[in-house]
Order: sequence, then C-alpha cells, then structure tokens
Amino acid sequence: MKTSNILLLAIMFFIFSYPLFGQTSRVGTTGAQFLKIGVGSRAVAMGEAFAGMADDISAIYWNPAGLARLKQKEAMFQHAFWLASLKFDFASIVLPFDRKGTIGIFATFLSTPEDEVRTVMRPEGTGEMFSSTDMALGLSFARNMTDQFAIGINAKYIRQSLWTMSAAGWAIDFGSMYQTDIKQLRIGLCISNFGTPLQMHGRAANMFIDIEPEIYGHNEKVKAELSAEKWELPMGLRMGFAFDPVHNEKMRLTLAGDWAYPNDNHEYVNAGFECAIREMAFIRAGFRGLGMEAMEGGLTAGGGFKVNFTETYKLKIDYAFVDYGRLEATHRFAVSLGF
Repeated sequence: MKTSNILLLAIMFFIFSYPLFGQTSRVGTTGAQFLKIGVGSRAVAMGEAFAGMADDISAIYWNPAGLARLKQKEAMFQHAFWLASLKFDFASIVLPFDRKGTIGIFATFLSTPEDEVRTVMRPEGTGEMFSSTDMALGLSFARNMTDQFAIGINAKYIRQSLWTMSAAGWAIDFGSMYQTDIKQLRIGLCISNFGTPLQMHGRAANMFIDIEPEIYGHNEKVKAELSAEKWELPMGLRMGFAFDPVHNEKMRLTLAGDWAYPNDNHEYVNAGFECAIREMAFIRAGFRGLGMEAMEGGLTAGGGFKVNFTETYKLKIDYAFVDYGRLEATHRFAVSLGF
C-alpha cells in the first residue's frame, strides 16, 4: 500500500473518531489514571508535545511508531516522587532488528506508602496495614513500512490494587509516523489505552446478608459479593508535529505541538521546544493542557546531556520540572543507555 494511501486512512480514522472524544466534560469518569502520567523527562520537559517527535525510547509511551526509527538498542529508567507522596517508576528496553522491525518491553508502577487501616469504630487503627499499587506491563512492536512511514503497537496488561481489592484489564496503543517531503517536518498520530473496563473484586466486597430479614427460621447468613461499578480506561487520541527550523552540526532547534482528545475531558493542546547544542547538551521548555478543564499549572522546563563513551555506548540523563499549580510541582529524572 502506498504511503499516501496509508496516511489518508490514518487521517480519515482521526476525523471520524473525533466525535468520540472531548465533546463533553467527563472529568473523574475513567479509571487507571496512572496511565496518563507522561514518561521520559525529555518529552515531559517539552510540554508533553511528543507524538510527532517520538525519536527516542520514550516513544514507547507517546507514539510506539517512533520506535521504528531507533538505530540501536536502548534502555531507560525513570523515577519520580509524585504528588501526595506517591512514587512513580517506569522502565523499558527496546531492541531494533534492522528491517524486520523493533520490539520493546516496558513496565509502569505507581505506589503509595503503607498506612494504617482505620474505621469509624476504630479511628486509631485496627492493627492492619494497607497500600495501593497501580501497574502496567507491556510489549511493543514497530516497523518502517516505507522510508517515510512507520507504524507501532503496544499490548499491555493493567492492574490496580487497593488493600484487599484489585482490578485488571488489557489495552492496546496504536501509532503512526510520517516524514513529510518537507525534510524536517514529522507528523504523528496515536490512539492509546483502547481496551477493557476495570472492575474491582476482592475480600472487602464479600459479605453475609439476610435476604429475608422479616422471615424467621431460614439461613440468615447468605454469602454475597458486592458488584463494583465498571470504569473505562482513559482512552485518548493524539496528533502531533515536530519541525526543526534550525538544524546543523552545532545546533538544532525543534518546535513541537500536540492536539489531544481524551475521553474524559475537553480537547487540549501541548506545545514545547528543544534546543540541542552539538547533540550533547539540551535545553527544553513547554506548556501542557491548554484548553483542558480544571487544569492545574502547565508550565514545564528541563534539560539534559548525552555522553558518548564509544560509538556504541551512549548515556543520556534528563531532568524535567512540571508545575501543577496548587498541587505544587514534580521533579523527574530519567536515565537511558544506548548500546
């Protein structure tokens, strides 16, 4: 299939999918919110405008099609002290296989510290401890269909747990990237978290009830289970571009923008830039969530550097600052190794 036909199909899919996203406010109506936490300090520092850029290992989150452009094996680890004392961790590894494609694996964790179980009758604690953990494990595959067009897909297992309750489901991400005839202009399209709804099950939902409390002489303790509500995943459609107005051996300036259409909020825009000095030192800034309802903060900034130990081994360390308004700010560090 010609690249132009594939691109046309992608644009048509985007247009006809638009009515499903962002038409009304549905804040707080989806589960697994940890899936919306951006990965990679580089992308985050650029205002999370990365669907059209997606040229490093963090593309596994923003647009898996970008993995097809990687030339060498790469691994990344990110840790962040998240809002409200939560801890966020992400790890991934990507293995290119020339023209056969690129495969990758990744894992995301969001966890809370342990705390005491408290009830109305025992506000000082019952002696039990509880914690909460969100997890996503996934596999990725990407391939260049032509010199200008690439596609990628993620398949992931999602699990959320809170004390004795848990929910699990599956989802896929699908992305495409197109290198236009304008040499430094790239366009990306990605749909994420298309999958099964989540429903909590566990010991806390088990109980004994009397189904006929006004009748005596029957079983007064019938085992039952409360049925929790099902929650959709935070599905989103994202279209982005990246353009290099300056690109030479000494300096590169990249401008990027994303249009995002989530199923639980209004559509919004992310924008940012990256300035690279000899592809060794980097300065980045951006703004996220323009147009989003009930947005807190939005300013992002950061930087990083790359060290080439040999022609094969390369180390990259990136930092991102993200303002969350009344929720204060987060600081994220990511380390990646090319080998």
